[in-house]
Amino acid sequence: MSIVIPQVPLQTLDLPLCNTFGVQFSILHLDHTHPQISGNKWFKLQPALAEARCHPGRPILSFGGAFSNHIHALAYAGQQFGIATIGVIRGEATSASNPTLQDAQRWGMRLVFVSRQEYARRYDPAYISQLQQRLGDFQWVPEGGSSAAAVSACGDIWAALPVRTQPFDYLACAAGTGATAAGLIAARPASVKVLVMPALKISAVEAEAMLQAHWAAAGLAKPEGYQVLPGDLPYARLSPQLAALWWQLSACYGVDLDPVYTLRVFHQLMRMILQRQFAPGSHVALLHTGGMQGLRGCDTRLRRLAPAFYGPLPL
Repeated sequence: MSIVIPQVPLQTLDLPLCNTFGVQFSILHLDHTHPQISGNKWFKLQPALAEARCHPGRPILSFGGAFSNHIHALAYAGQQFGIATIGVIRGEATSASNPTLQDAQRWGMRLVFVSRQEYARRYDPAYISQLQQRLGDFQWVPEGGSSAAAVSACGDIWAALPVRTQPFDYLACAAGTGATAAGLIAARPASVKVLVMPALKISAVEAEAMLQAHWAAAGLAKPEGYQVLPGDLPYARLSPQLAALWWQLSACYGVDLDPVYTLRVFHQLMRMILQRQFAPGSHVALLHTGGMQGLRGCDTRLRRLAPAFYGPLPL
């Protein structure tokens, strides 16, 4: 089976805040590339899938949380390509009833649940060896699919973006493990500056260190043309303001963003526009990296938190 990645559509939003400050704002819908292996996941999984096809019968093992986009995409890809998959899941086995893991099991993924303490060892070679003794031989893919080869593969995202036909000055993307951002920066066109916004509560210095570790592992020199911002909320944490912003975007503009990653990027970009950090006439594009399946784990919290926010929203 082969999947052809189409040209990514660019959606320009008519937002009052952007009009006031003379900034054009668009969303690059990488989430439209595939219904299951959506956004950056298809690119990040390419090297792992290519290696697995060279070793028939050996499963791919990777790590993720109970609503992991990576685990979801890997399970589907494994089912489509005839590759066995194992997901080491942080948390209790009761999580197996959630929609993400139900999908993964339906697509044939074997789930192994571990404690947070054990999960913290996911990059420890000794722990990986213990898992191989317990589960048999497997191909290890790091959490999020963020291998050194995946960094280079994420550079291929540019080929799907309409940089020449619909040029933009800034590309903003979220960073979880940081591999997608590292690949985008390494392969960026000279005309575009990449803005990196962490999806977890870390400083800009810590986020920069993540990127540099990826470049070093991939054998790449430190590139230029990017800016790293700090993350201001713990991973997957939702605030009343973010929940209200999600509902406003969905109801008034027909835009559905992933609350864990791209919604945070949108919020931070609006604050930057309000602070006049973009010159009038600039075109700012947000890369929608997919992950909408995870919305099934956030819907209840969004509905509960949104009414608790009172005040203006950055739109």
